[in-house]
Amino acid sequence: MTDTKKRILLIDDDPSVCSALLMLLKDEFDAHAAGTVREGVELFDSLNPNVVVLDLHLPDQHGLDALRSIRRMNRSAPVVILTGYATLEAVEESMRLGASDCLHKPFDALALRSRLRELSNLDDVLGPEVEESSAAYGRLEPSDDSLVASSFLHDIGNPLTSLSAISAMMQECVGDAQKCARLAEMIDKNVEYASSLIEQWRAFAEPENLRGDYASAEEIAQWAIGLVRLRAEAKKVELLLEVQSPLVSPRLNRYATIRILVNLLQNAIEAVPREAGWVRFRAGERDGMVEFSVSDNGAGIDPAVGQKIFQPRYTTKKKGTGLGLFIARRIVDSARGSISLCSRPGRGTTFTVQLPAI
Repeated sequence: MTDTKKRILLIDDDPSVCSALLMLLKDEFDAHAAGTVREGVELFDSLNPNVVVLDLHLPDQHGLDALRSIRRMNRSAPVVILTGYATLEAVEESMRLGASDCLHKPFDALALRSRLRELSNLDDVLGPEVEESSAAYGRLEPSDDSLVASSFLHDIGNPLTSLSAISAMMQECVGDAQKCARLAEMIDKNVEYASSLIEQWRAFAEPENLRGDYASAEEIAQWAIGLVRLRAEAKKVELLLEVQSPLVSPRLNRYATIRILVNLLQNAIEAVPREAGWVRFRAGERDGMVEFSVSDNGAGIDPAVGQKIFQPRYTTKKKGTGLGLFIARRIVDSARGSISLCSRPGRGTTFTVQLPAI
């Protein structure tokens, strides 16, 4: 029956897109469509949908106007952006306004349905309030033992790889007290980070034991940068850090937040050219949310690939596990935040993470 289905609001003036999506979604969702910003905002106000699918190209106003109106009524409603003609700047602005995803036309309709299923079920999984342990872990299902095990190995492998590299460097720095002190500090940070990962994974089985340990945006940013600095230096990649609101803190365990950002930073470092690459990491506040963004000057991501990169085990790297972005999005979704991708082939990539502030 319709009243038991999750409500989806589609705001798009393309009749063929609306017809196809309504047909695709009708068996699983209570789907409604609007062709203008005005109609879409009115329907949003009356329906209170679980998820909105919003095209940026609309006849009466820009889709961003609809997104701003939706944000005024509901700051955390999941919104998936569709675009075929929007500028890169418009897409980036939609991400800053808290869009959960951005799909470029033509898009994979089945991938969209899968994403709508995830976003519309967040309230059922989490309840009205975010549990600290759930947000830190990211709600992997325990029944998928292979995925759980692979995710744990992916997580714990990052600090172990860094520790191995630091150990080799320590053997070469005898007599250089300053360098040894710096490496010792890096060892401490990696060990503490590895311990925090084990604590988060233990919380999967014993959720009551995870501490609500918060930190400022600046402290989190400095930690994350410190954990990937060796990789950047080895590839001669320039790391640029900009902290605009240093004191604001996300309502998410500090190490869970670092876990998200380390995954994004490592991917960016791997994506840029050796000796000519740069990665810009920004931390700040926007519209009451803590915002982190990771930008790079790599080759960019093809729109068809961009629709799949958050899926578990999907990777374009020869030795990739396809779990880093999957884990990151699970954590962000559980914290009632958003993680979004803005990329164009040849123009680099930006990932933006928004998390509720304390």
